[in-house]
Amino acid sequence: MASTFSSSLNLELQASGENSGNWGNITNSNLQKVESAIKGYVSVAIASTSDSLDTADGGTTDEQSNAIIKLTGTLTGNTTMQSEAVETWYIVDNATTMGTHSLSFKPAGGSGTDLVAGSKHILYTDGSTMFDVLKDCGDISANGTLTVAGNVSLNGGTFIFNEAGADKDFRIESNGAENMFFVDAGNDRIGINNASPSKTLDVTGTSGASVDFRAETNTLTNAFFIDGSADRVGFGTNTLTNGFVTIDQASSTGAIAALSIDQGDEDQEFIDFRGATASDSSASISSSTDEGGSKVGAIRISVNGTDRFIRIYDSAI
Repeated sequence: MASTFSSSLNLELQASGENSGNWGNITNSNLQKVESAIKGYVSVAIASTSDSLDTADGGTTDEQSNAIIKLTGTLTGNTTMQSEAVETWYIVDNATTMGTHSLSFKPAGGSGTDLVAGSKHILYTDGSTMFDVLKDCGDISANGTLTVAGNVSLNGGTFIFNEAGADKDFRIESNGAENMFFVDAGNDRIGINNASPSKTLDVTGTSGASVDFRAETNTLTNAFFIDGSADRVGFGTNTLTNGFVTIDQASSTGAIAALSIDQGDEDQEFIDFRGATASDSSASISSSTDEGGSKVGAIRISVNGTDRFIRIYDSAI
């Protein structure tokens, strides 16, 4: 019976009565191949957009038997590197020059995983799919510094900084400001563009922008609304009129006033009107005492719970 070869490392499995006088050499080759699978390193230059690791039955020269594989070369297009369709694992160092192209590593005939430029990956395959261990690993505890060069995406769950309540500052840097957002942990303060906040919230620079602001209640989508571009405020509505403040009593069954004013200081007026004055109807406040104007209607108000009406005239004269 002739020798056969193992599926994962292509080790020569010697048959009884075969390889007389050469068992020692074959055994040594097998041991060297096992050693490479545990600690071996090889550098592989990618030669085409569809490349494969060298494999060999027996011997010690095949690339696939190494635990650590460094990929080099310049990609000329979207590229696939493949191994044999067997169960195995690798540490892959992607040292290729990728440009705008992608680089996938997969078992032959199976599905692969994309490699990141200038990054090292821990990979394993079940023979049909290549898996990147750190793409969907469990909890990670880092006792040293964690540096991320790419994007950070938090998808679900909560983000907690400094759960232990240690005296550890937190800083976010922008393109032109080193301390765009700064948390002074020891003093329980926050600085905006300020690394030495003197108050609970300390802002250095100007604040404000043409940005809308909305507060929602249980039934009102726009209980309080600020139109940043129009410089107007709305209560109960985001459709604002020509007034600086718009109040929309949205409920037709609430039996409540649109505006209720309770003047706690009994010696002061309820409303203070200020504006330009004139002796006729040409200004917002008229000093005219003429009674010749025509009454066109009245507005109902409530004074201490009793309904009253304020007369409306078509002019001050």
